[in-house]
Amino acid sequence: MGAIRKLIDDFDSSKEQGQMQRELVENLARLAESKAEFFELQISTNLRTAGSPDNQTVPVEAVLNSETYTHAIASDSVSKIGDSVSSALKSFCSGGKDEILTGVGNLITDALTVFLGSGGASTGTKKQYYVLTEGWSVVRVDLMAWYLEVQAQSIRSTMQKASAFVVVKSAVDLSKIRFNTFLNIYRGQLALMKLKDDQINTALDEARTIYDRFQRSNAPAVTGPHGSVLAVSSLPGKPQA
Repeated sequence: MGAIRKLIDDFDSSKEQGQMQRELVENLARLAESKAEFFELQISTNLRTAGSPDNQTVPVEAVLNSETYTHAIASDSVSKIGDSVSSALKSFCSGGKDEILTGVGNLITDALTVFLGSGGASTGTKKQYYVLTEGWSVVRVDLMAWYLEVQAQSIRSTMQKASAFVVVKSAVDLSKIRFNTFLNIYRGQLALMKLKDDQINTALDEARTIYDRFQRSNAPAVTGPHGSVLAVSSLPGKPQA
């Protein structure tokens, strides 16, 4: 497993067959890079419309980080792709709890291993997003992945699939999502991580604390006759803090 362009030097350009092989790999690299650029644009569009009637996914307020990969995949390296993306997740979600980051990383690894290991189609695209807490915020992580089965026999001994991946981290807009909606998504995700009951309860309590803290900090203030703050009014449907 490695960047597609790094394979170009594996073929001897002094021979006609080697030159053809180099051109094939170059074309695959360009295709993978184009897919990655398209995924970045598609994720950006999806995030802008998130929370709307036509896109009822978790809304965000800002994109915080992103990573892009293009890989040449051999038959014995499929599982390593998930590990690579999982490592990227831990690097730019470093403020999250280890067990949550590991859990999400495992979900990504398992999903990509199945996706890339399937032999039923010559090409495929996958998209998924995850939510998790990070410090005093809630973040959304979007993943898009693509692969193309290599048909050219002259290079199949070196690479069987070309692939592209984009991972984007965004801050969730807590002003536009009810906690019950977030809780439903988050609880289901935690269950898939196969965490212990006490770990799940702790994660849910932390999410509740973050959400309540955000709502209190954004509650309208009640001012006195000279502009002094008398109190922070309670939110509709919530008890006074």
